[in-house]
Amino acid sequence: MIWTIIFAILFFSLIIFVHELGHFLTARLFKVTVHEFAIGMGPKLISWGKKQTKYSIRIIPVGGFCKMEGEDEASQNEGSFSNKPWYARLIILASGAGMNIILGFVVCIIYTIILTSQTGIIATTTIDDLAPEAPAAMVLQPGDRILEINGSKVNIKRDIDFEINMNEANTAKILVERNGEELSFDIRPVTETYEDGTQSHMIGIYLKTEAPGFFNILHESLFQTIWMGKTVIVSLGMLIGGKASMNDVSGPVGVVSTMNTVAQGGGIVGLINLLMLGSLISVNIGIMNLLPLPALDGGRIFFILIEGIRRKPIPPEKEGIVHFIGLILLFGLMIFATWNDIMRLINGI
Repeated sequence: MIWTIIFAILFFSLIIFVHELGHFLTARLFKVTVHEFAIGMGPKLISWGKKQTKYSIRIIPVGGFCKMEGEDEASQNEGSFSNKPWYARLIILASGAGMNIILGFVVCIIYTIILTSQTGIIATTTIDDLAPEAPAAMVLQPGDRILEINGSKVNIKRDIDFEINMNEANTAKILVERNGEELSFDIRPVTETYEDGTQSHMIGIYLKTEAPGFFNILHESLFQTIWMGKTVIVSLGMLIGGKASMNDVSGPVGVVSTMNTVAQGGGIVGLINLLMLGSLISVNIGIMNLLPLPALDGGRIFFILIEGIRRKPIPPEKEGIVHFIGLILLFGLMIFATWNDIMRLINGI
């Protein structure tokens, strides 16, 4: 468990560093004065830089910041964030989340390289064989390439699994390419219930595989990353729509516990699982940061978009109050999620 905690601290520090680096690089691109670029919180451990920007590593290895002139207050300096055009400020704010998503993609490439080095194959979206008497066997044929399921484009095997399971036991509309012709079929999946009570929905197909190479590893990693983003958005939709409970929300304790669970296999298996989870967490944080909620980058972007529409900035003090309230609510949510994590651990003992 101790090694999992160390890994979690290091990985979250990397996520924060990359996020703040995105803000820092785009701020410099648009000639915004950056007073300090810090990794960690609390008192300074190390500090350097004698020119305009100070760099520091702080004692608590969680968090970090990129302190820009005029970010939270009115400033008339030439290098003030608040004096830059609205589109420049939008790019600076969005770049942190963008870098998190890019980090998720890079980690996914590493994950895919290690995984395929062990298996020697990458699944395609072309059918190789069909299970006898399976729903798909009635209409699909070996050689069919799956293009869409219920209107959603299919790029990798995980897209097929995702769409079939999201559709649950309802009829799925599957578009395939057969001999250069596009054909559509309605297939009702079968449901399999496992010993732990979880269910899986399947149509009974086996996909062709190919040897891993540079381009198909990039293709697989890119669409794995997009799939991760899709799962985050769908999960948020389920939470808002009441299909998921607030009790399912997890915080740092739950994340570390999950990391410890997926690393149980040890060796290469544990590493592969940790990298997959790490990639998902990075993409998750990137997307969550873009939500139009106060105190998040997405909330600040929302105010900038309003400014762009009305051609008039919102007074900084009023925007600051909204973000302060949002920050308090986020801390409340974090406490609630951490309490959920602790109770799940206690009940699991």
